Amino acid sequence: MKESASHSHHQPALDWLRGLAALAVVMFHYFYKGPKEGWVQENQHPILETVASYGYLGVHLFFMISGYVIMMTAQNSSLRRFVASRVARLIPAFWICMTLTVIIELLVPSSPFKPASWAQYVANLTMLPKAFGQEPIDGAYWSLAVEINFYAWIALIIAVGQLKRIETFLVLWLGLSLVNFLRPMYPVEVFTSAHWAPLFSAGAFFFLVRHSGWTPLRRFGMFAALVLACLYAWRETGPVADVAQLMRFGKGPHHLIVQGIMVLYFLLFAAVTMGWIRMENSKWGDLSGRLTYPLYLVHQNAGYAVLGVMTATGVAASGGMTLVSIGVIALALLVAWLVNVHVEQRWSPKVRRWIAG
Repeated sequence: MKESASHSHHQPALDWLRGLAALAVVMFHYFYKGPKEGWVQENQHPILETVASYGYLGVHLFFMISGYVIMMTAQNSSLRRFVASRVARLIPAFWICMTLTVIIELLVPSSPFKPASWAQYVANLTMLPKAFGQEPIDGAYWSLAVEINFYAWIALIIAVGQLKRIETFLVLWLGLSLVNFLRPMYPVEVFTSAHWAPLFSAGAFFFLVRHSGWTPLRRFGMFAALVLACLYAWRETGPVADVAQLMRFGKGPHHLIVQGIMVLYFLLFAAVTMGWIRMENSKWGDLSGRLTYPLYLVHQNAGYAVLGVMTATGVAASGGMTLVSIGVIALALLVAWLVNVHVEQRWSPKVRRWIAG
């Protein structure tokens, strides 16, 4: 029997990269952004803080992986099956983790974030709260709107039967991304996610290369995606006054290191796609991939609230803030595991079957 595209092109290495990206984002929030913004007590390890300051780039890796996985999922898929797979993947865990975050924020008086109203909670159930004039319950949820935007465009391409021309659409998307970089336009950014197009496109091109090899258009698209991803990452890191500043390394993300990490992402994907890195399926790799999404959903605002309780009760002072933060990461991993086992594994297949028919 012929293997499905999703099975034959699944890469166990991507499960490990998912887990690495998730932990990078968690460390960014607990050891860099949270203390910097005054949401949690500062850690006393400058080296750890500096390393964690690059953790926001885990989201960039997520988007590349998403491009690969969504292109794999879209192969030979009907619109209904595609929508079913995405809804089943996103909604059950999100509803539970978002609700758990709200409960923890309400129970902890010192929580730096609290839901403004029931309207905000209800709007967040759609995963697109800004469409209803509401803010996300958790700051980490901003990336979900970007993901859904990408899914929507792929769903539209499937609906009109043009998936065979996906490479042309990806190149056009990169062209729009270049225009947006040169002259940022809010409507273009909102409705096309032009800022993140290089990362999604790169992942999609890497899948296509693994599926049916290199072509001149794919080489061009990959090169354009790399250049644009680096340009946007440079802008995200902030302005540079002069060469002397560029050569100084201190706290916070540094332009040259950020650029190196972006290039490393592309090299890792090339190594996985071309078979230079081969990994067998394993229970730990599978676990890494399964825990990524619920960990991402539950770690930030709920984690800040728990860390605040630890600080208020003196636990952080006696045990050291760094050790306490590591303990909260372990707790977040446990919650992510419980959500995966009792929500995702139990309800996601039912939701998928219900929608797909």
